[in-house]
Amino acid sequence: MSLFTVLSRLRLLSMALVSAPVWACPTTQDLSTLSQHEMQYMLQRIPPAFADAVTDQQVKGVMSLEPAADCRVRWQVSLPAADLAEAQAVLQADPAKQIMLSAQGYQIPETTTVEASFSVDPASLKPLHKETLQTAALGKMRASIELMYAMLTQARANQQTTGQAWSEKDLQSVQDYCQQRYQADAVKTACGCYAQGLSAQYAVRQVMYNQYLASNPYAFASGNGGAYKQLEKSLQKSCGLTAIK
Repeated sequence: MSLFTVLSRLRLLSMALVSAPVWACPTTQDLSTLSQHEMQYMLQRIPPAFADAVTDQQVKGVMSLEPAADCRVRWQVSLPAADLAEAQAVLQADPAKQIMLSAQGYQIPETTTVEASFSVDPASLKPLHKETLQTAALGKMRASIELMYAMLTQARANQQTTGQAWSEKDLQSVQDYCQQRYQADAVKTACGCYAQGLSAQYAVRQVMYNQYLASNPYAFASGNGGAYKQLEKSLQKSCGLTAIK
């Protein structure tokens, strides 16, 4: 091979290296965007007791770069100690469920701070698909938080807390929910009656929990929300509502 040929190939190689796109590690702004995406994903997926903890500013999420220069990021979430203790008590009260979940690879967080490192798709600024599987650190972390707040949502739905004032926005939200599910001769008035009846016996968050459980037939079948469901039936009758088929 001539010297000219060798030099030509080296020149072409150097040009290719210069023109090739370089994936830089996420910037501070990228990490902020990624943190927002991840929190939004969890809010959409995890039962509503989690959203309440976020609203109360009891859940904190921090996204940072791993020390190694491989562009992996670390998602660290701080959970309220009271929520973790409550979830542990719920699980300990049902040893059979604890054994079943453990056998299936599910568990609630062990500490109030949980974290996972993962790689990101540079185009979408979202975790790579393989990182979201339950065998991966991020997938396991998501599943553990979801399990914890699923149990808390079910447990809290069964509680009846009176004496907590409802805002007009809260009442309107329940009335809107009512109008989507029921019909009546004067549906607005009937749903106002329905909302007032619920507010007399439940806190607004517990109503939201039970509305969530209503979308999960297994939850009601297992006994969760039974008292609430009976109250709903009574209000349907007294307020003149019938379910929309």
